[in-house]
Amino acid sequence: MTTASATTARVERIAMGVTCVATVVGIDSIDLAVRCLDLVEEFESLWSRFIPTSDISRLNSANGQPTLVDDRTLTLIHHMIAAHQATAGAYNPTRLPLQIGAGDASSLINDRRTELPADAVVFSHLSGIHIFHDGKVSLPRGMTLDAGGIGKGLAADLILQFALEQGAQAACINLGGDMAINTGDSIGWDVEILSPIDTGVILDTIRIAVGGVATSSLFARQRTRAGITSHLFSDSSAHDTQHTVGATVIANSAAWSEAWTKYAILSNPAQAIDTLTSTGLAAMLVSADGHATRTESWKTFTHE
Repeated sequence: MTTASATTARVERIAMGVTCVATVVGIDSIDLAVRCLDLVEEFESLWSRFIPTSDISRLNSANGQPTLVDDRTLTLIHHMIAAHQATAGAYNPTRLPLQIGAGDASSLINDRRTELPADAVVFSHLSGIHIFHDGKVSLPRGMTLDAGGIGKGLAADLILQFALEQGAQAACINLGGDMAINTGDSIGWDVEILSPIDTGVILDTIRIAVGGVATSSLFARQRTRAGITSHLFSDSSAHDTQHTVGATVIANSAAWSEAWTKYAILSNPAQAIDTLTSTGLAAMLVSADGHATRTESWKTFTHE
């Protein structure tokens, strides 16, 4: 009798507006990697602001009325609230009206557009979000949510969990740079960190055995014809008063890594390094002149 052996499969697909890669080690690895990417499209159907029937779009247009959503969307909203609180508001999923106002209404990959209520505004806190025991959610009138990066990070985390539950010995789910990794050993896999200024330049290579890593950049949704020159999780005043243009954070999950990159970019660099260090996170911040500043713990994930 021949015993099936583990193989490594790497499958790539465009979804959530980014390149998504599932790398899976195990029996029937190709089939499992494909199923992982099918799940990415499922999460996109739940959380995309460009799909009118998604949970996020229905919540945004519900005019404050309780709306029944998927359990996974409840998990997403809990993560949004926790990240907003932990980062002292630096992560703010209600900034969508600013993005739309700056011309970021259209998808980068198709002709879909985001439609918001006329009274949509940015909120400074999320305390008005109500999550009911029956699976319904209500937003304050005028509040709209954008799953954005934290949605990709959480999707990567949940899909990694799925892959392991389905028998994968190791896996990496990479959704546009938001990565959830579990190699099943202490050695880990290498991850190349690209410069936010010149993506043809590798700034560093880190090795991750288990956890999440995410990179955010002020140029992530650059649209020259539309006039958008930075990712609008920050406002113009924040961009004028600090010089960090990109940040990579290593944490225990991709969702948490993603949320803290927002804090890192919006904060004074020295303060960000201190706070990330005290929070137990490893990070690298890149300034407008290309200089990289790393937390002391960053070297734990590098190798010669």
